[in-house]
Amino acid sequence: MKRLALVSVLVGAFACGNKAKGPPLAPLPPDEKVEELPKPDPTPKVEEPVSKAPVGPLDLKIAARTITVKLLNPGRGKRLPLKVAPKQGGTQAVELALDFGVTQSLRGSKDPEDTAVDYVPTVVLSGKAETKAVAADGADFVLTVDKTDALEMKDAKVPMAKFREVLASTVGLQISGKIGANGATGEITMHLEKQAEASAQVLDLVRLTMPSWPPLPTEPVGVGAKWQATTEFKLADRLDVKAITDYEVTAFKAGVWTIKGTTKVTGADQLMQGGKISKIAGTGTVELTFTDGQLFPTFKQRLETTFSASEAEPKAPNPPTIDFKIAIGAAVTAK
Repeated sequence: MKRLALVSVLVGAFACGNKAKGPPLAPLPPDEKVEELPKPDPTPKVEEPVSKAPVGPLDLKIAARTITVKLLNPGRGKRLPLKVAPKQGGTQAVELALDFGVTQSLRGSKDPEDTAVDYVPTVVLSGKAETKAVAADGADFVLTVDKTDALEMKDAKVPMAKFREVLASTVGLQISGKIGANGATGEITMHLEKQAEASAQVLDLVRLTMPSWPPLPTEPVGVGAKWQATTEFKLADRLDVKAITDYEVTAFKAGVWTIKGTTKVTGADQLMQGGKISKIAGTGTVELTFTDGQLFPTFKQRLETTFSASEAEPKAPNPPTIDFKIAIGAAVTAK
């Protein structure tokens, strides 16, 4: 994509400026270099310190979100509690599939070079989730990753072999926290005992795309029940947005709930790194199957948010505007 001086900082904040480089959140190990034989040099030289890969443990945190839930319709027929109530010591096999991508284009341009689509290959983390403790206000859990993989994604420019190599360094990652009966989570901690060269970037990508439990009403509900969940947060760590999700129970049988939801995202115009962000809008969907007594539900969710970036104080008429789309997807398979 052609560089635009007026909005280059904003472009760099959400996606790479050079399409050939791929997304900034797709870390790769350095290519192997062919070693050359040293040449004799009579002049003694002082050895430069060698930059070493980080060692030791690595910890990242996912801040808790404040979510407001309002029951709109309790549903029909027999009404039962819908809550997260796992048994202490219980385990589940869990697989997380996480997607992230950014599209950027120069408004009004017909030049293909003025549009860039950058996606990261789908990150797959598999492991065992265990309920460590159960109390009246919720349950403590830990998910330990024992297998990783990456799936091909259209418009991803990252070499798959190297990306899988990077992901393999996160085996042993522990994701832990506390979840309330209504699905509200506290602060989530990601702990990796031994980090590799690009582990921090991988965990940061996981942090940005990690799905949260769908919020649940505290009142008993039946089939057809509807509720609305509202939360404010920073999308991709940068945009202040509000998300409103409308949920509905579409089926219930033998302790298994089927729930669907739609999300709308809005945001006020705001300043970021010398630029103006405007026209923030987004939509999303969520589908989940929740089994009574289990910790993790099985669900899929996707959120696409668009916005525009331009110079905050343009010095000339008709300043260039970049239109962005951020796509975040997640699929959780629990057994």
